[in-house]
Amino acid sequence: MMKNKIFIVSGELSGDQSGAWYLNKIRNENIEFDAVGGSFLRAAGAKIYEDIEKLNITGVVEVLGKLKFIFTFLKQLSNHIIKNNFNKVILVDFPGFNLMLAKRLKKLDPKIQITYLSPPQLWVWGSWRLKKIKKYCDKLVVLYPFEVDWYKKQGFDNVEFIGNPLCSKLNKYLLNDNLEVKNQIAILPGSRKQEIKKLLPFFARLIKKVKLLYPNMKIVLPVADSIDSNFLEKQLRKHNLYNHGQDVFLVAGEDEKIKALKESILAITKPGTITLELALLEIPSVIFYKTSWITYLLAKMVVNVEYMGLPNLFLNKPIYKEFIQGDCKVDLIFEHVKTIYESFFKQNNFYKNIKKDLNQIKNNLCS
Repeated sequence: MMKNKIFIVSGELSGDQSGAWYLNKIRNENIEFDAVGGSFLRAAGAKIYEDIEKLNITGVVEVLGKLKFIFTFLKQLSNHIIKNNFNKVILVDFPGFNLMLAKRLKKLDPKIQITYLSPPQLWVWGSWRLKKIKKYCDKLVVLYPFEVDWYKKQGFDNVEFIGNPLCSKLNKYLLNDNLEVKNQIAILPGSRKQEIKKLLPFFARLIKKVKLLYPNMKIVLPVADSIDSNFLEKQLRKHNLYNHGQDVFLVAGEDEKIKALKESILAITKPGTITLELALLEIPSVIFYKTSWITYLLAKMVVNVEYMGLPNLFLNKPIYKEFIQGDCKVDLIFEHVKTIYESFFKQNNFYKNIKKDLNQIKNNLCS
């Protein structure tokens, strides 16, 4: 019997993780997987055609500078998929590139089956993309239950929810509530070298301000799988934040990272999937976001929701306070961190109410 040949296309760490989760859901002996992916898809058994690091480009300005490369790679990848007779393609998130790929693949071979795993959150912004999804995708696999009804109301019937990869990834940690919270906070500056370099001067000022008021507080920085610890150490040293590991403690390895998060009083994080992960682990958090003003203003023109954080969108209220663009200032974030931190030790309703809301999100998504 001929093997089914499936090609998976992710473009960033969260897509790599979701793609690996889905691969494990559908795998059998009669399927051969190739991918644009990273360490997670590789570990799940996919043969890596190109690493996601090659596509790790963020921001409108940055993308404009890489347009020639993007279109060259798009052509090479689509030709490779068709030439090597892949009969199914699974696109994972990364809509800017993946929707162009879907269009080109359908043009080259109208019979190729395209499944979109974790399609763009059109209920947040970009509803104009729905027309392309209907035209070029045969099936959608969504990560949130309410998305099934949303897409069906828009006229796309072949939509499936089979769970959320975060619930599977965190299951053993969600069941273990034995870890004691310590006098520490977690910093999560992102999973891309580009954004970490850009944000570390900001974080350096914030960390030094926090440590000045709370010298006994430990600050942990979980290292994303897409980032080399040596790179982070070098960047931290540039800002005098890695003096023999006494200012910021790097944490690597999945178990150790989750343990460090669960032991933290709070986290300071970028928007994205990580905010939902923190919510499921029931860790009060602060969201910050700063990009070029061109990118920000263009996004503001098309976004039709009030919040950037997924937990806030789920319950339609600011469970995680957001400091976005002009409000992304060290003093403002410091004051809110101080409020959460001191509320934990006082065990007053402010901290308890955040935990209550996070528990509701966990029960709704992972029950």
